Amino acid sequence: MTDLEKLLAIEDIKRVKARYFYCLDHKDWAGWKRDVFAPDAQLLVPEFRPEPYTGIDAIIQWVSQAAGQQVSVHHGHMPDIEILSESTAKAIWAMEDILRYPMDRPGIYGYTYLHGYGHYHETYVRTPGGWRIKTTRLERLYVEQQQVQLR
Repeated sequence: MTDLEKLLAIEDIKRVKARYFYCLDHKDWAGWKRDVFAPDAQLLVPEFRPEPYTGIDAIIQWVSQAAGQQVSVHHGHMPDIEILSESTAKAIWAMEDILRYPMDRPGIYGYTYLHGYGHYHETYVRTPGGWRIKTTRLERLYVEQQQVQLR
């Protein structure tokens, strides 16, 4: 790949991650399936489960359930993207997220508020439809959360 092709690929990957956050916050699971993830993608969030969710349908099933009634704001910052070949890349993204649930309906893990900071570690693959996330691992470095006691 030429330097220009690499720069264009990096910009395409940034747009994929922007769509990831937008679709997540708007609960646009069809957008995730169509524009963000490879069909055989893996999502790993070790703080919630030690093994990854594999396949876009399994990812959407878990995330849509976990997101439930939450209002979320996700930000990705300072991407460190490396193009490995014409069809593969890897990246680390600094992240911040805020998740809020109604007080009377906490999330599936019992919290009504979570403010997290950390990093996404990802790999990407170029498909006929463009760059897509192949693997993603979210590692939070710090979390503020509020849990409620249900009676």
